[in-house]
Amino acid sequence: MATATARINGIGIQYDISGAGPPILFLNGHGGRARHWDRQRRALQLRYRVITFDDRTAASSPVPAEPLYPVPQMADDAIALLDHLGIERAHLVGPSTGSLVAQEIALRHAGRVRSLTLASAWPHPGPLDQITQPALVLAAAEDMLPPPRVSLELARALPNARFEWMPGGSRFIAEYSDRFNEALLGFLDWLGAASA
Repeated sequence: MATATARINGIGIQYDISGAGPPILFLNGHGGRARHWDRQRRALQLRYRVITFDDRTAASSPVPAEPLYPVPQMADDAIALLDHLGIERAHLVGPSTGSLVAQEIALRHAGRVRSLTLASAWPHPGPLDQITQPALVLAAAEDMLPPPRVSLELARALPNARFEWMPGGSRFIAEYSDRFNEALLGFLDWLGAASA
């Protein structure tokens, strides 16, 4: 695994990259860190190029104190990181706030997105039916933020989405990482088979 820092939109962004194959960019929930995806990295890096980073809500370099950065700004940072790495298209994985960032990227930079995996997902306020990339939406029955019905409604609104229930509550990615990894890999394998 290589850890480096890039100057992205005026701040230092620390990122980790490992593995080889189609790139997957993991987007954080608010305050998330690159290291929070270590279990996914270990499960995926033999077959995929895994990119994680500390976004500006948990940046490695000081940034102005903000209660919540705008989703478009977070999306711009993610696209700038892909540009820095010379990556044209990537699979996006995002929980919570990261799900909004992923949808923002899909709406504004459709050609950069291979697929979306959205967990504990909030629907983007924009035209959700314009997100035509393949999507996997995951929700846990005990999640309260957002309530799982919100993620289910999002999956129904996206024209090429699959929906799967997960065990647990809002921390299901950490608490049931094996189950999450299984769902993610199954979706990516299905995409590979469908495009073959």
